Amino acid sequence: MPDMTQLQVRQMQTREYSDVSKMEVIKAVLSALMDEGYAIRSTDKDLGVVTAAKEVYDLDSSTKFAAEFNQGAGSGTYQTTMRSEASTMIRERGKNIQVRISIVQKSVSNTGGNIWSQPVYDSKIYQTIFSKVGKAVFLEKEKI
Repeated sequence: MPDMTQLQVRQMQTREYSDVSKMEVIKAVLSALMDEGYAIRSTDKDLGVVTAAKEVYDLDSSTKFAAEFNQGAGSGTYQTTMRSEASTMIRERGKNIQVRISIVQKSVSNTGGNIWSQPVYDSKIYQTIFSKVGKAVFLEKEKI
């Protein structure tokens, strides 16, 4: 974890919305994640849980070259894809609706296995998603 306390991480990952229903916020979160290129994997409106993932082709050509040089063409394990997995919890908190999004980034190999996995602590990524959630909440409230 970077030089952040657990409280700072939660603050970065959490926003609250007022004067809106839980279902409107769930729809806004779905919309924002889809706008960011995530494919929705599951939703549970009663629990307020949304999971989503996106994959980007990201070949580690230097590792591929080294693996094939040492083991022969088509051999070895190397990164081919970066996968981001988002888990979202949407819950009522008094008169507000609280949204917490946690993102984990994974390096996926040419054989489909995980090379490494780590939580995302880049506040700009969360700000971008929450900005889209805020706009979608507004559109839902205004029935636009």
